[in-house]
Amino acid sequence: MPGLRISASVPRWLSAGIFALVLLVGLVSPLSADTGTYRISSYIVTLEPQNSGQVKITVQQQWQVLSGDIPWVTVGLPNDHFSIVSYSGAASKVSAANASGFSGVRVDLDRDYQPGQAFRVQFSVLQDNLLERLTADKKWRIAYTPGWYDRATIDSLQINLVSPVDYQTYSLLNPQPGGVQGNTFTWSAANLQAGARFALTVESLDGAFLSSSVPVGGASKSPFNTTFFVIVGVILVLALLVFLAVRRSRQAQEEAVKRRVAAVEEEMARDKQKKTQVEEGFEKYVENKDIEADAQGRYYDKSYGNYITPAIWAAVIANQANKSTNPRPPSSCACACVSCACACACACAGGGAAGCSRKTLHDCARCSGKRL
Repeated sequence: MPGLRISASVPRWLSAGIFALVLLVGLVSPLSADTGTYRISSYIVTLEPQNSGQVKITVQQQWQVLSGDIPWVTVGLPNDHFSIVSYSGAASKVSAANASGFSGVRVDLDRDYQPGQAFRVQFSVLQDNLLERLTADKKWRIAYTPGWYDRATIDSLQINLVSPVDYQTYSLLNPQPGGVQGNTFTWSAANLQAGARFALTVESLDGAFLSSSVPVGGASKSPFNTTFFVIVGVILVLALLVFLAVRRSRQAQEEAVKRRVAAVEEEMARDKQKKTQVEEGFEKYVENKDIEADAQGRYYDKSYGNYITPAIWAAVIANQANKSTNPRPPSSCACACVSCACACACACAGGGAAGCSRKTLHDCARCSGKRL
């Protein structure tokens, strides 16, 4: 048999890096699922434009729990530029929940509501980047869609606009309001199915109520917020770290293989009996694997992923075969290999959920019998 010494690299080890990267992306973007089913019997939103250019948004919702349990809910808002003003009803806490493309609030409830129970929540925020001041056209505009729910029907939706200007100054009301009482315009919709949305746009030629400090021009239409870019940056940095770690590990393993191969070659040169034993074992291996020598007398092993020699076979392949036939007995232990945490993300300005849960699988070294 030829005694050619070749590189003992193992390309298959690169798959570990790909697996680690896929696992990392999965952890950054976890899956979510509601802890219960529900419907919203009443959903009222009141918009009040301020002279600062902000819009005060007050949301009132009546929820019905159909199954499972609901300890908190989310409500979508137009973007993540808002400040929370107040809250009441069953809301024990209202906090910003801007993540994974979702803009809105999380409403923690005063208790965990069960099937057949109902609760009402109310909160107000001051919303930026909703009212657009279009000085070139001498008008201002609001385009608004209330937060919708991908897994819940809405029996009754009502949107109120407390107008700061006279009805006659509006150049666009789309759709036309169902009612006008004083300076309050009202739009209504009934029996909205899961995922259904209701959008409205209003434009007025009278911007006298706006203070001069309101920024000129329309609100930003970028679909990507700061959170999105932070998440992308974190993923790229962590992916780079994983790649570098895998490459260093691969290089170290290749060096270890080369040292083992060199040791076997040295032993074969020193001990003729060892040399004969290795070459006979190598001959049986290539015959069993049906590996033919190429024109240069080299043997390429597809399962190994590279050319092999008797020394490589003895140092790597036969050694791995011995380990697989004599595995180390697993350690007897019990530990939790699932970590759970509550989180919820939905589509921008809607698609919210109620009390969702997340399970993130990880490798438990104790249960798998690995030694740290």
